[in-house]
Amino acid sequence: MHVGRSNVKSVAERRLPQIQRFLISLFNSADEIAHSDLVYTFFHPLLRDQQEAKLTVSKVKEVKQPTREYPNEVGQIKLSLQYRRGVLTVMIHHAKGLPMLQGGQEPNTYVKCYLKPDTTKVTKRKTKVVRKTCVPSFMETLEYRMPVEHIQNRVLHVTVWSHDTLQENELLGGFQIDLSKYDLRKELINWFCLGPMPRN
Repeated sequence: MHVGRSNVKSVAERRLPQIQRFLISLFNSADEIAHSDLVYTFFHPLLRDQQEAKLTVSKVKEVKQPTREYPNEVGQIKLSLQYRRGVLTVMIHHAKGLPMLQGGQEPNTYVKCYLKPDTTKVTKRKTKVVRKTCVPSFMETLEYRMPVEHIQNRVLHVTVWSHDTLQENELLGGFQIDLSKYDLRKELINWFCLGPMPRN
């Protein structure tokens, strides 16, 4: 049996309202569901694809944001790190609760890391840009090939930015991890609160 493209398109159009209702229900669920790793990895990229394709799913865009735990918090980011075989691996997972930009626009988000002190910025690493969302999923690995003795004397400086092709990139927030306080050979994985940070 041969199914033509027009038939496939008509079936997809009939199913679109069902998918929209499912996504709306999913994103309005309790935080442990709407902001779970599974949802961030698979469904939030789907939401971005729909937005960029300009589909009429305005309700789906209203992703419920989590309650702020601290007054100065400007979102959270999930990060893991571990030192193995001469390499410190920093995995940038997801972010949630990021602020909207002035004018009500969603940020074009990327993450930047340094191992401080670093006056020459040779330890600068950054992720790709995830466009137009306050709940970006990165799933990107950043690496530092340095002796563990050197790394343990550093502070991991993490900042989240919104990329702008016409103006200066906007700093959304950040945090620091004092690596001397951890056994880097054991994986550290957690959600970290973003707060005000200097631009440098």
